Amino acid sequence: MQPDRYHPLQAVLHWLSAAAILFALFMGMFSLSRIPNAETANKIFALRGHMALGIVIGAIMLLRLALRLTLAQPAPARSGSIWRDRLARTVHYGMYLAALGMAASGIAMALQTGLPGIVYAGSGAALPESFDALVPRRAHGVFARALFVLVALHLAGALYHQLVRRDRLMARMRLGRRA
Repeated sequence: MQPDRYHPLQAVLHWLSAAAILFALFMGMFSLSRIPNAETANKIFALRGHMALGIVIGAIMLLRLALRLTLAQPAPARSGSIWRDRLARTVHYGMYLAALGMAASGIAMALQTGLPGIVYAGSGAALPESFDALVPRRAHGVFARALFVLVALHLAGALYHQLVRRDRLMARMRLGRRA
């Protein structure tokens, strides 16, 4: 039998990842990008939080994906339009791909530049003059922009269902026990 709501753990992880992803995106776009690497203490402080949050997001997204593949899920939502339904599915899987791509490219960038030792172990090594020329940094930026657009589309779809169709779609992801 298909449930009418997602498992409570899925709901908690959904809202937790939503908040963490938004925070990490805004932190990266509006804070980290504005602190020059020459401002070592400030940059390291910001990187420490951003890197830790990125690792947590990656782990949450892997757990969410595993739960999505193993737990009973509600029937796919229908919007009344085949193309909107396909877009919704593409957006959902795109968010997983972009979030995991962000985590992977962030880890690759950190390892390529020795950031774990600089940021967490206090190695005293200098930060690179810039991260911009690094391939993982460029990928990180592409995934960030894609994730930002996908989150906006996801939010627009949720609001469409809630306010226009009034089909109570968001109730499927509410917190609390399932019946």
